[in-house]
Amino acid sequence: MKWMILAATLSLQPLVSEDVLEPSVQNEVDHAIAMGEKALGTNVVEVLVGTNSLTATQKAIRLVSSQRSDGRWFVGTNDVTAVAVEILKNL
Repeated sequence: MKWMILAATLSLQPLVSEDVLEPSVQNEVDHAIAMGEKALGTNVVEVLVGTNSLTATQKAIRLVSSQRSDGRWFVGTNDVTAVAVEILKNL
């Protein structure tokens, strides 16, 4: 009976940490960084908002999914590519 409780307890715990990027997410982050570095060249006027309280995986997903096809990130009309690349590099 005790082993069944132990097995149930172990199966309910997450196996990976949200603060460690999975290989597929890391691959997307690396690609986003490469694209963003190519697109750099303008001053950052505004910082990206809403990522301070997120886990590394949540930040990565939010940033990668908001990158434009030309490799840049924008907040409104402000190019924040440099900030996004730095955040991704620091994940």
